[in-house]
Amino acid sequence: MYTDFRSVLVSEEEREQVRQQLNRMVESHLFKNSRRYPALLRFIVEETLEGRSESLRERPLGVQVFDRPADYDTASDPIVRVTVAEIRKRIAQYYHQEEHDAEIRIELLPGRYTPEFHFRNFRIEPQTDGGPPAGSHPAAGIEFAGPAQSRGSPVEAVVDNNRHRLIRRYWVAAMIACLICPMVALSIVRWLKPSPIDQMWGPFLGSSHSILFCIPTGAGKKPGPLVATSAPGGSNQHGEMKDAGPAVPSFLAYESRGENVVYSDMLGTLSIVNVLAAHHHDYHTKLNESTDLDDLRQGPAVLIGGMDNQWTMLAVAPLRFHFAGNDETGFWIADQKNPGSRQWSLDLKQQYVSVMRDYAIVARLHNKETGQPEMIVAGIGMSGTAAAGEYVADEKRMEDLRRRIGSNLKDHDFEVVLSTDVVNGIAGSPTVVAVAIL
Repeated sequence: MYTDFRSVLVSEEEREQVRQQLNRMVESHLFKNSRRYPALLRFIVEETLEGRSESLRERPLGVQVFDRPADYDTASDPIVRVTVAEIRKRIAQYYHQEEHDAEIRIELLPGRYTPEFHFRNFRIEPQTDGGPPAGSHPAAGIEFAGPAQSRGSPVEAVVDNNRHRLIRRYWVAAMIACLICPMVALSIVRWLKPSPIDQMWGPFLGSSHSILFCIPTGAGKKPGPLVATSAPGGSNQHGEMKDAGPAVPSFLAYESRGENVVYSDMLGTLSIVNVLAAHHHDYHTKLNESTDLDDLRQGPAVLIGGMDNQWTMLAVAPLRFHFAGNDETGFWIADQKNPGSRQWSLDLKQQYVSVMRDYAIVARLHNKETGQPEMIVAGIGMSGTAAAGEYVADEKRMEDLRRRIGSNLKDHDFEVVLSTDVVNGIAGSPTVVAVAIL
């Protein structure tokens, strides 16, 4: 059996035993193919062994383990929570294997970043008169003492307990089989005949990393700069006025034109989130202004929005279909094979109710700079982005795309140009007007 958890290990020998157990775990196939999971697990275990567990909180872990800035937004960048959740799952898988049953347990309980350590604790009692030596059965984790005679002897106790233990394991195995067999059967069916959605999102769902949604901020989409006001100066102890601090935007100005997201961009994002939720895949969001190249190298990314997202513009610039234009001439989706055409264009200076049609680019590519798959979901206007998000999450439309590209949709990068009717800013159903295999 295991001892109760002790927050303070009493000897260096115990600490070394925990470190050896940690090494066994991170060298297993569940951890060794990842950089993030072993790094965070090693850090929190070592900090606990050294008596610094009080510092194991989300923000310090993000700063010290994942090199986030000291003031980073944990709500939009939940890398610590996502990584810890995955570590818990892998720890459970590790100890579920019978060959690890007798090892020291390193556990990470939900809601905590401080690990717990549990040790095997066996008791051996003195030999009694005329009987065989008392002892324990480490494989079963059973303590016993006393003479081996008749019914109730230590040997029979071990046999009985082993039998009960095996019966319990069979029952547990049977219940687990009843739960997982349908899921396994569904997985086999999906593997033999993957759906169009599975093929479309295969490079993303097949990754063990959290998927990043890079969403453009609404700043700059409304006319006028952020209105700055001077910080109050006040007076010193002699009654003299102190200098006012630097000019800063008012809360109202920042609320109106600061870190806000366009509603249509969120509609496109939520359509894709529903796909990930159905496949139980982790994701997180960041605004484009706070996203850097290192973020995009951590795992697959979905880039939302066109001209208002610099990462989208960089990704599509070398592709056949890409965004072009400016405020004076209007914006359009350009075709490298027909550079003079502006058939897919939109004048963003039109009155809101006058816009009747919008266009968008959907592209799946493997970015050589980041080494990760990227999905582009971007309209010229906001309505196009909403329609593009609906398109990539729709089973029937993905079936149509598979017919256009080929049955091995998962293995081809591609671009699609979409057209959508617009009524009072609301997008209608998307229609494919061009497809290119990259």
